Formats: sequence, C-alpha cells, structure tokens
Amino acid sequence: MSTTTKKKSTKGVRYTDAQKKEVTDFTVAYNASNGRGGQSKAAEKFGISQLTIATWLKGSASPKAAKAPKAAKAPKAAKAPKAAKAPKKAKAGKSKAGTRYTDEQKQEVVDFTVSYNEANGRGGQSKAAAKFKVSPLTVMAWLKAAGVKGGAKKGAVKAAKAPKAAKAPKAAKAAKASVSGGFDAKLVELLALSKEITKAEAELVKLVAKFNAAKAAL
Repeated sequence: MSTTTKKKSTKGVRYTDAQKKEVTDFTVAYNASNGRGGQSKAAEKFGISQLTIATWLKGSASPKAAKAPKAAKAPKAAKAPKAAKAPKKAKAGKSKAGTRYTDEQKQEVVDFTVSYNEANGRGGQSKAAAKFKVSPLTVMAWLKAAGVKGGAKKGAVKAAKAPKAAKAPKAAKAAKASVSGGFDAKLVELLALSKEITKAEAELVKLVAKFNAAKAAL
C-alpha cells in the first residue's frame, strides 16, 4: 500500500480579498528581491496553483498611471524693438542754408578776421571762412555790418610801433671816457643801462603784440 499522501485539493475553496492580497504581495516582494520565481514560490508556500496566482496578480495590477501632461512651453519673450538711431549731429561750424547765427557768433568771426589782418596784413577773411565754415561772402557781409573796412574796424588805430631807442649820445661816451671812477662814472653807466632797458621794453611790446595776434588766430 502506497504511503504517498495526495495533495489536498483546493477546488471550490473561496479566498477572501485579504488572502488574495497576501499572496500577491508575497509574489511581488519575492520578484522584487530575486528578479523572478515569486509566482512558483507563492504557489508552494500557500498551496495554490500558479494559474490562480497569475489571475490574482492580473486582477490586482493597478492601472498604469497616466502620464503627466508636458508642461506647456513658456512663450518666447518678444524681442525689444530696436532703439531708433539718434539723428546725426551737424558738424560744428558747418554752414547750411537757412542757418541763423547769433550776434555773438558773428562778432567772434569779425574779431578773428580783424586780429588776423592786424597781425599778418591780409588774409583774415579767407582764414575766418575756413575756420568757422562760413562762406567768404558771408564774412564780408558781417565785416561790413560791423563797420569794418579793409580788415580793420573804423576808428581802430593800428598799434603804433614802439620808437627805436635813441642811441647813446656821443657826449656821454666822451664823458665816460674822460671821467674815471667816482660818481660821474656811475651816473654815465646808469644812463646807458636805462637806455638799454628802454630798448628791451620796446622789443617786449612787439613780442606781446605778435603773441596776442597768434593767440587770437587759434
């Protein structure tokens, strides 16, 4: 007589939801730890067929979570409009049709022309036209309106040339030769030095006049 015991049939056995969940949880946990074999191990442990466990696993599988909708792309920031180009500045002194000049500007041109002519004799009108970007005819008109004729204002007196220092009189030289030492000799020497100073001052006046004219021409 065979001693082999038959496996107790589980046909007709009803399992509660808690029992089903216990079996499926074991199967899932086993597969998570070992990769596979959970279904056969659960069948062996709980005495249930693998087909039944497979059915329970299929029924307990939660529906796949719906994919989260992609975040809408932020609209691109509108490009800032390009700043309008600033109008080009007119070059200083450039003469244009209809340009109005103030009395101060006209006087500046007139003064420059007069100063240049006083220092150089002529050419002030063309130099002023080139310097201030004004036509020579315009400069001429301003000079005429200011009462300037021939490059010099009416009534303007040209700087008088400093008189040349008079040469020391021959008498002084004779006195210097005849007097030796003493007060007279010193007096003659002082007189000669005084004349040299006068001559130097006259030269200095000329140099100052030339300097002022050259400075005004800048």
